[in-house]
Amino acid sequence: MTEFRFGQATDVGNVRQANQDRYFGDGSVFAVADGMGGHSGGEVASGLAVDALSDREQITALGDLVTLVHRANDRIVESARDDPSLRGMGTTISILAALDDSEDEKRLGIANVGDSRIYRLGEGEVFQLTEDHSLVEALVRDGRLTPEEAGSHPQRNILTRALGIDAKVLVDAWELRAVSGDRYLICSDGLFNELTDDQIFEAVGDSDDPQTTAELLIERACEAGGRDNVTAVVVQVTAGDEIGSDEQRIVTVRRAVPDRDSSDGPVPEADELGVTDSDEAQPVGSAVAGRGRGVLTWRAGLVVAAVVIVIVLVVTVVAAYARSVYFVGVEGGDVVIYQGRPGGVLWFDPTVEEPVNVGVVELDAVEYDAVAAGVEFDRIDDARDYGRRLALRVRDDT
Repeated sequence: MTEFRFGQATDVGNVRQANQDRYFGDGSVFAVADGMGGHSGGEVASGLAVDALSDREQITALGDLVTLVHRANDRIVESARDDPSLRGMGTTISILAALDDSEDEKRLGIANVGDSRIYRLGEGEVFQLTEDHSLVEALVRDGRLTPEEAGSHPQRNILTRALGIDAKVLVDAWELRAVSGDRYLICSDGLFNELTDDQIFEAVGDSDDPQTTAELLIERACEAGGRDNVTAVVVQVTAGDEIGSDEQRIVTVRRAVPDRDSSDGPVPEADELGVTDSDEAQPVGSAVAGRGRGVLTWRAGLVVAAVVIVIVLVVTVVAAYARSVYFVGVEGGDVVIYQGRPGGVLWFDPTVEEPVNVGVVELDAVEYDAVAAGVEFDRIDDARDYGRRLALRVRDDT
C-alpha cells in the first residue's frame, strides 16, 4: 500500500465573510473543493463534493476516481433541484488518490474539474499537474494571452467547468507513479492567485512537516492580500516506488476535451460553454468584482443564442419596414427623394436617393406643407413622377 504524511489548512481570508472552500484527507484520498453560489450555496456544493469522497467504494483504477467525481456532481445537481434556494451553486474539485491495484508498481490518480490546482513539488521547482478549466487558460493555450497577461486579466475567474452546473461534467484525469519522497500541493485559487510559484516553493522549502507547510502557505497567502478563501493540502509519499529523479512519473493522461489526444480510450464530447465562480450568482455577461463567480451552462448558451436570433430577426423586420417606402421631402433648401420613412424608424434614418431639381422657395404653400411633411410612395418611380410634376409646375409658372 502507498503511504502518506499529510497536512491541511484553510482560512476565510481578509475579505470574504464566509469560507466556501472545503478540504478532505483520510490517508489515501486528498482533495480541495472551492464552492460558488449565492448565499450558502457555495458551502453546500463544496461540502457535498467532499462528503462524496468519504462515502466511497474502493478506488483501484483511474476510472473509479472519475466515477467518484461524477457521483459528487450528481449529488450537487440533485440538491439544487430539490431546493430552489441552492440553484446555481457549484464547486471546483481537485483530487489526489492512491490507486493500489498492483503489488509491483504503486500508482496515484488525479482528477480535476475547475481551477483548483495540484502541484508536484520537487527538483527546485513547482510543477503544475492539473490544467485550469478557465477562460484565460483557454486563451493562453490558443496563444491569445501570455501567462503574465492571464494573471491580471479581468476575466481570469471565469471557469469553463464546475461540479453541479449540469447533469454531465467533463473530468480530466492523470495516473502517476507513486514515488517515495514526492510531495504534492492541492490548493484553491485563493492561494496561487496570491503567491507566485517561487513563493510557493520557498514556503514549502521552509518546513519538512506537511501540516506546518500547509499552515505556512495559508499564512503567506493571507499576508500577500488574502482576497479570497485560501486552502492548502500538502501530501508527501512516504512509502512508494523508488525511481530516479529524472524518470517519468506520469503514466496516463485522460483529458475530457474533444480536440486533445487521449491515451485512455475515446474522449467524451464537450457540451459545456462556460461557468464563472462567484459568491453571488451573476447574470451572463455581467462584470463581477472580486471572485466574480456566476454561471453559464450550455442550456443558458442556447437561451442566449435564441435571444440573439430573435434580436436579429426583429432588426431585420424593422429594417425592411423602415426602408420599404420612398418619399419626397426637403433637404436644406432643395426638394429631394428619400428612401425610408419620414422621421425614420428607431435607429434607421431615411437616406437621400436623388435630387428633384426644385428649390423649396419655388413651391407654393400647399406643396411646401406636403413636401415638408414627406409625400410617401411605395415605388421610387412614383416618387420620381411626383417630382417631375413639381418641376413642370414650377417651369410653367416661370
